[in-house]
Amino acid sequence: MKRIVVTVGKNQFSKRQIKSLEFLILQNYRNCISSEQIRVVWNQVPFKNIYHDNENGQPTILLIECKPDLEQECRLEMFQSCTSDWLSITGQRVDQLIISILDSTTFNALLERNSQQLTKWGKIAYYLRLRLQILSSPLLKGYSTFYS
Repeated sequence: MKRIVVTVGKNQFSKRQIKSLEFLILQNYRNCISSEQIRVVWNQVPFKNIYHDNENGQPTILLIECKPDLEQECRLEMFQSCTSDWLSITGQRVDQLIISILDSTTFNALLERNSQQLTKWGKIAYYLRLRLQILSSPLLKGYSTFYS
């Protein structure tokens, strides 16, 4: 199963917007990249921790996992489809949306690198909290999310 991690500001989007955005991501992934199963996880960070152009802003980052040999045309189609759909739902500007389509090896390396600064016990605590939030959030919120 491939994964997509969407990083947004906490409470930046309503529950309805998140469900609409997740639907469009899944639909575009199936149309442009692959019909394999994917999991979308929302990483909601405190607004004070998000900067755009040296000021607190509302950028969004989509990290999209794909197979290693994904053709460039598929990547471009995903970028274009996701961007136009995303901006129409959120009202964001194009410079507030970052989309990265990464092969599985690079995607996993990026996720691993983010945890390298943690101690062994810090990693255990972090991953336990992460899993608990991701497992419980679909029942509580209707979508998978965790808070940084």
